[in-house]
Order: sequence, then C-alpha cells, then structure tokens
Amino acid sequence: MAADPTAISPGAVALIGVDWGSTHLRVHAFDELGGIIATRSSASGMAGLASPDAFAAALEELLGADLDDGTAPILLAGMVGARSGWQEAPYAALPADASALAAALQPLAFRGRRAAIVPGVSGDSDGFADVMRGEETQALGVPPGTHRVVAPGTHSKWIGLDRGAVVDFATYPTGELYALLLNQSLIGRGLPAQAWSERGFLRGLDTARERPDWLHQLFGVRARHVRDATPAEELPAFLSGLLIGYECLAASVGRDPAADGEIAVIGGARLAATYALALRRYGCAHYIIEGDTAFCHGLWRIAKAAGLV
Repeated sequence: MAADPTAISPGAVALIGVDWGSTHLRVHAFDELGGIIATRSSASGMAGLASPDAFAAALEELLGADLDDGTAPILLAGMVGARSGWQEAPYAALPADASALAAALQPLAFRGRRAAIVPGVSGDSDGFADVMRGEETQALGVPPGTHRVVAPGTHSKWIGLDRGAVVDFATYPTGELYALLLNQSLIGRGLPAQAWSERGFLRGLDTARERPDWLHQLFGVRARHVRDATPAEELPAFLSGLLIGYECLAASVGRDPAADGEIAVIGGARLAATYALALRRYGCAHYIIEGDTAFCHGLWRIAKAAGLV
C-alpha cells in the first residue's frame, strides 16, 4: 500500500484506477493532479472469477469505504475487459493514442458509478491479428520520446510508439513457454526450478545469437543435462537465456536501433532487470520503468482524454 488510506480526506480522490490482470487486482487512488494517494492489491485476478457479480464483489471489497467515498469515476484496464472478464471491451485499432482509447471506452455498470473499461488493442502481425490488454495503457505511460517498449511477462509485448501513439506491436509467449518446458516437459525434468545463474543465462543469450536453429537448441538443454556437460543449476537460466534471447533478436529484425533509441523495459524489478541484462548483452540502449508507474501514468492520460478528470 502506497499510503495509509485512513488519512485520505473526503473528496481527495479524483479517480480510481484499476489494473486487473489474470492473477492480480490492483486499485490506485489518484488525486486531482494525477498523483497516487494509495494503492491496494489482492489475488482476485480475472482467471479466478466466474461471473460479473464476482468481479463486482472483488472490486467493492478491495476499495472499502476508507479508500473510496463513492463519488470518483472508476477506470479499469487489463484482462477485466477480456471475453472471459467482467465485461468484454472491443479491441481498438492501430494507431491507438490516449484519445483513441478514450473514445472507445466501454461503459460498465457498477453500483451506479461512473465506470468504464479501457479497450484492448488489435493489430496485424505477421499475417494474423495480434491482441493485447493492459500493456497499451502501460506503453502510454512511458516518458515522451520513447519509440520502443518491451513489457515482459507470460506473453511479452514489444510495442512501437510514434508521437505518443501505439503504432505496432508483437507478442511472444516466452514466459509461458519457459514454464511449460521447465515444469511439464522432458527438457526440464530433473532441473532445479528455482535455480538462477547469470553465467548460464548469458550462455543462453550467446547461443541464441550464434545459433538460429531454436528448436534444436531448446533440446540442447536436455542433452547438456543428461551428458553432464553443464551443471544442472545453470540450465534453468540457460533455458531462460535461450528463450529471451530468441525473443529479443526476433523483435529486432528489420529495426533501426539508432531510430528506436532507448527501449523502455516495463515491469517488476526482477523480470525487468533480466531483460535489461539481455538488451545490454546485445548492445541495445534501454531504461527500466516500474510497471505500476507506467500503468498509472498511462491511465491518467486516458482519463484526461475522456474528460473523467
């Protein structure tokens, strides 16, 4: 929690911002200048809620009377607007800036409040319609002048920006693939799941750069293990380096690093630092911005464009 909610005076909250992911729920109370008065979180993610009533109850419980006096507008983003979320919010088309997202807000009925869901974004990527929800809000919260964003996670997003608008993006299911290979495949059998080795990670990054035959190299994790060619405690990080390496290299194909400038890495400290290490290994300029910070800045921009604040 960012601050003691009992210290919030009546009328001090100008906006309630809700970040609703698959496994988490976070609410942020904004003041009239866009500053964060308080933040609360719970594990009531979209994946564990089965009905609109369940979503409403989870949000009401987290808000509480001491955080929210019932008058501030509520703006929600993320998986809450998915087909299996609280209420589906249709995808907005590219390019998508704060005004475009504000114009496509999906009204939400919640206790007679002014409430709406930020739409996700859809765009063509390699011949299919790629989609995202939540990362578009984070991308709009990076400092002006940023042209490239990576939001790593279960499904990592690489996002292109032009004059504050999302103009392209591509999704890589790197985190999901890592978990499946390490925990549910023969490749990861017998490996220590929680082990971390910077040396193993860097070797994975270097292998990804040197060897484009990624399917063959993934099986190399198993071969190294059964032949005792690499210490077992290094192999989970080696696998991570391979996957993140191939992701970063694929996302860079056809890009001009000089034109892109510094890449914004959005996320929690540990995962963002891991991606920063990969980008540094590959000579890519970058900076890190914390995920909640980017989300709140982007959501405030959308709220202003919508006339909610």
